[in-house]
Amino acid sequence: TYNVLREENAMLRRVVRSMQSSLESQACTVRRLERQLKVSLAKRERETQELQSFVQRTEWSLQLMTQRALEAESNVEKLKQEIFVLQGELENSKVENENLRADQTTDLGAVKHNIDFALRSLHNIITGANWSIRQLTSGAESLHFVAEVLKSTGKMSEV
Repeated sequence: TYNVLREENAMLRRVVRSMQSSLESQACTVRRLERQLKVSLAKRERETQELQSFVQRTEWSLQLMTQRALEAESNVEKLKQEIFVLQGELENSKVENENLRADQTTDLGAVKHNIDFALRSLHNIITGANWSIRQLTSGAESLHFVAEVLKSTGKMSEV
């Protein structure tokens, strides 16, 4: 029975060694997985911070574009009012020209003055309209850019 106990003891030692080896292997696997998890969590945190930063920059850009669009609208209203005033002046000039014609005065200086005034008024109207169109175009391009950025942000958040 001593030999049987001895063989049984040797077999139990082999089983214990095998289990210890298995436990060590599993412990190594757990440590490796923990390191991978830490790296993955750090990467996720970095990505989250980058995305938050991107969203903040996008919101700031959107606010800036909105402010520019409001300024452009305000400028358009001012220009419309200026055009209205200049059109009134143009009409007054036309009436004055008609009165001069009706009186059959041939004062070329007055006619030249009226024509110069009308040309300056028309030039001012055209300049203001061109500037307004450029402002509106710039604002529309900016809003289009912001829309594209927001669309990209939506796609990134889906991913």
